Amino acid sequence: MNYSAKKKLFSVSAIVCVVLLLIASFSDLAISNAVINYNSIFGTIFQTLGEFAVYCIFVLCGEIAMAYALRNLNSLLFSGVLFIGGLSLSLWQLKQYLNEVESYTLSALSNIHAGKDMGLANSDAATAKLSVGVAILIWLISYIIITVLVQYWMAKKDDSQLNRYLILAIFASLTVWFALEINLTLKDTWGRVRPYELSSSQKEFTPWFHPNGINGHKSFPSGHTMAGTLCIVFSWFATQPQLRKRLWVAGIVYGILLAISRVIIGAHFLSDVTFSFFLTAIIIFVMRELYNRLLSEELKI
Repeated sequence: MNYSAKKKLFSVSAIVCVVLLLIASFSDLAISNAVINYNSIFGTIFQTLGEFAVYCIFVLCGEIAMAYALRNLNSLLFSGVLFIGGLSLSLWQLKQYLNEVESYTLSALSNIHAGKDMGLANSDAATAKLSVGVAILIWLISYIIITVLVQYWMAKKDDSQLNRYLILAIFASLTVWFALEINLTLKDTWGRVRPYELSSSQKEFTPWFHPNGINGHKSFPSGHTMAGTLCIVFSWFATQPQLRKRLWVAGIVYGILLAISRVIIGAHFLSDVTFSFFLTAIIIFVMRELYNRLLSEELKI
C-alpha cells in the first residue's frame, strides 16, 4: 500500500472513529439496552473462542524461535536459551488460551443447566475449570499438533527465509505485547462498569470519557476487540500479496464482528469496542511502519 492510500485509509478511519465515539457519548447506554441478548449464540461463541489471536501469535512466534534455534545448533549456548524461551512462550500462551476457552465454555454450560442465559459469564476472572488431568491432556495434544504443523512449515524455508521469519516474529510479538499492556492499563485505570454489572437503576453507568480510577471494573476498552483486531497481524506472515491482502481484510472483518458480539452479549458498550478497535489498529500500523522503515528489503518477508 503506497503512502497516498495509507493516508486516505487513516483519514477515513479517524472520521469513522470520531463519529462512533460521538454517537456513543450520547447513546452508549441506550444502544446497549436495545441490543443486549445474554442468550445470543453469536455473542457466546465469540466470547468463548474470540481471543485466539493474542495467544496464537505468541505461540507462532515461539515456534519460529524454536525452529531457528534447531537450525543453528553450532552456537549451542544461544540456541539452547532461544529454544527454551520459544518453547516456554508457546506452551504457556497455548495453556492460557485453553484456560480461557475452558472457563467460558463451562460457564455457558453451567448457565444453561441452571436455566440462565448462556452468555452471562464473568469476563474478568476464570469461573470454571476442567479437571487437571483432562486439561493437561488437551493442552499437550493441542501443542503437539501445532508444533508438528509449524515446524513442518518452517522446515521448508531456507536459512535466509527463516532469518526473516524470526525478525518478523519479534515485531509481531512486540505488537501484541504493546497492545496488551496498553489495553490492560486503560482497563485498570478507567474503572468503567460493564453493562451486565449495572444494577436495575443503572446508576453506575459512566460515559466513556469519564475515568473512574482503579475499582475492579474493566469495561473500557474491550480486550476481546483488541484480540480480534490483532488478527490483522497474521497477514504479516503471508508471502503472497493476494493472500496477505485477504488475511488483512479478514482481520479487520473479524475485529468488527467480535466488537459487535461484545456489545450484544452485554460485556461492553459501543464506545468500549470502538476505542479498542481503532487503538489496536494504530498500534499495528505503527509497528508495521517501523518494520518497513528500519529493515532493508533483504530482511523482510
